[in-house]
Amino acid sequence: MDEWSTLLVRAQQGDNAAYERFLRQAVPFIKRRGRRYVNNDQLDDLVQESLLTIHKVLHSYQPGLPVEPWISGILRHKFYENRRQQIRQQAETYPEDDSWHPTVVADHEDQAEALQRLLSPLTDLQAEVLYATKVEEMSVAETANMMQRSVAWVKVNVHRALVLLRNEIVAGNVGGERR
Repeated sequence: MDEWSTLLVRAQQGDNAAYERFLRQAVPFIKRRGRRYVNNDQLDDLVQESLLTIHKVLHSYQPGLPVEPWISGILRHKFYENRRQQIRQQAETYPEDDSWHPTVVADHEDQAEALQRLLSPLTDLQAEVLYATKVEEMSVAETANMMQRSVAWVKVNVHRALVLLRNEIVAGNVGGERR
């Protein structure tokens, strides 16, 4: 692998033959490492994207450092970048599903009662900050400004309120009623 370091340094200096030789030698290594991340049907794409990235960031290789970790980092980065992109695409392609909506429409009075029961384990300030940020969808900064508190205070109290509500729901206590 010391040869790879030499080839990369020469490639950084503009030696195309050294660069081509490095790439030919590196492809089997990239394929072996790539199998850790993807199935065989996705391997060629990962290898190609990694090779393109190596070309783009060739200047970032520091002479004297091991080449394998540098390549492995690029490979890992490409894998996670592709995963994030796939997740975003999946989120964008899910059809709107109305099946989760309740079949019985509650009026405002019923909704207010249900919300009051849900928020009953909280202190008044916790209920107010949670209502503002989660129900009214105000930003943390807007809520802090409205309540004349710091942003950190709002974040902490929203977190504490959510933890308390989660624990109450898990325990079966909603609005003071035991199940």
